Amino acid sequence: MMKKTFTWSVNNGFAVLLLTVGTILAITTLGISFGSPISVDAMVTAAALWLAGVVFLHPAPVRILIPVITLVSLSLGYATYFSTSGSWLLAILATIITASIVSYGFSLRKSIRQHHSHWYD
Repeated sequence: MMKKTFTWSVNNGFAVLLLTVGTILAITTLGISFGSPISVDAMVTAAALWLAGVVFLHPAPVRILIPVITLVSLSLGYATYFSTSGSWLLAILATIITASIVSYGFSLRKSIRQHHSHWYD
């Protein structure tokens, strides 16, 4: 089976824009104001931008889906940690719950099973 080539469309262009803006926002926020209330808001916004970007790429390739789910989960764990005065337990729970909900929402398990036979091509 041949690999699908990436074709540019309005949806894919918008998805790339959202993913890029979310990444720039997260890196800038962590570099400038780590741990501040503004950084919490910015990380939640970056997570929303990443999720919206993956929605516009849907069905997203697994090589994009897994890192985005990881980044979204970690950014919401970060936001939880600094919103709850440093509660590691709540931050870890938020990260795990977010990862499971988002991966279920994007059918990560199904995507991995579909593409598993093509990983070694």
